[in-house]
Amino acid sequence: MKVFNNQNNGNVKKVAGNFMYLSVLNALNIILPLITLPYLMRTVGKGNYGIYSYVYMILQYVITFSTYGFNFSATKQISQCRDDREKVNVIYNSVIISKIMIGMALVALLFLFSRFVFRDEQAPLMFVFGLGMVVGDILTPLWLFQGMEKMKYMTLVNASSKILFTILVFVVIRKADDYYLLVLLNSAGYLLAGIISLFLASKQFGMRFRSVSFQDIKYQFKEGGAVFGSTFGMYLYRNANVIILKQFVPNEVVGVYSAAEKVIKGFQSIVQPAAQALFPHLSLRFKDKSDAENLRSLKKIAFPFAGAVLIIALGVYLFAPWISDILCGGVEFRACVPIIRIMTPVILFGEINYLIGIVGLINLNRQKQFLRSVVITGLFSVCFILIFAGRFGAQAAGTSMSLSELLLSILCLLALMSIKRKK
Repeated sequence: MKVFNNQNNGNVKKVAGNFMYLSVLNALNIILPLITLPYLMRTVGKGNYGIYSYVYMILQYVITFSTYGFNFSATKQISQCRDDREKVNVIYNSVIISKIMIGMALVALLFLFSRFVFRDEQAPLMFVFGLGMVVGDILTPLWLFQGMEKMKYMTLVNASSKILFTILVFVVIRKADDYYLLVLLNSAGYLLAGIISLFLASKQFGMRFRSVSFQDIKYQFKEGGAVFGSTFGMYLYRNANVIILKQFVPNEVVGVYSAAEKVIKGFQSIVQPAAQALFPHLSLRFKDKSDAENLRSLKKIAFPFAGAVLIIALGVYLFAPWISDILCGGVEFRACVPIIRIMTPVILFGEINYLIGIVGLINLNRQKQFLRSVVITGLFSVCFILIFAGRFGAQAAGTSMSLSELLLSILCLLALMSIKRKK
């Protein structure tokens, strides 16, 4: 019993430590935009910021595609075989090669159809400047650090990237016409993160670049497939709003919506470390237990987690004008306030979805049920904004986001209930 308690205490300390490191990272996600967003809104203007947001979102789609489902499938694999260094090294190389293959194909495709994707004159050049983001992301194995439950390395890598970007913004962006350089600054941050990651993977975990078989790569694509469908589906409906809005409203409206969305995502990041720290821990814990036991463990975590997130969401709603003045550039950008308030449910339901969908259903090997839920939600979200964006603009995008997260929460809960009924 004493041995068991010592082991349990060790697990609690490890999760708590990982939570602390991720909290530091997510505090930076709050503080650094608080510094840069108002400066950028005033310096480059809402219209130029809208153009930057559009190109940045295209690059994020490339990154999301190249990440595939590896952030979860590879994390789970590494968590369950972390003591086998040779096997971890095979996973490390297989995933990086797979990401390179996907990234190269997507970039080539976008160049081929660039005149249809990019409407603004500076957008193609901005996309080229932003390719360093794709390269940097490929070289940054956050899934390795997370699977090893060494979140301090994730914090170091991401913090270095974000701090460098923040510093460069104030050094380089001095007038409205400098907006096209913003993605170049993002590239610098991502590349720094990639270089640091290569060093840490080699120094701390003994990872070496080596050849792998076609079967190893095929296995990673197979394992990440269902997870990719789910995670990309979530990313699609959570980030498609900027791209769809661009087709219906002026760049100024896109800029206002983008600023409000950044505020919401910033506050989401306050509680997200808890769920991120739990993912690899529960991957290992769920491995040898029954679904009934695992559901009970998840339930014990879910209620206090949801309560904490609800308090944050209510605070954002009540203090939205004050938050907007600080984060979005002052009283002249009060147009962000109603959008922030419309989107406050995203803070609550978005984090619940991460916990019960990704941490829960994926670790319970119900990737297909999660994928089905995400597909339904994504279709609803895209249809909603396509129907209402032309008439209601940014408010339609915000409403679409909130309703979609609510719908996904309902579908994920139904999926968990179906597991319980089978027991």
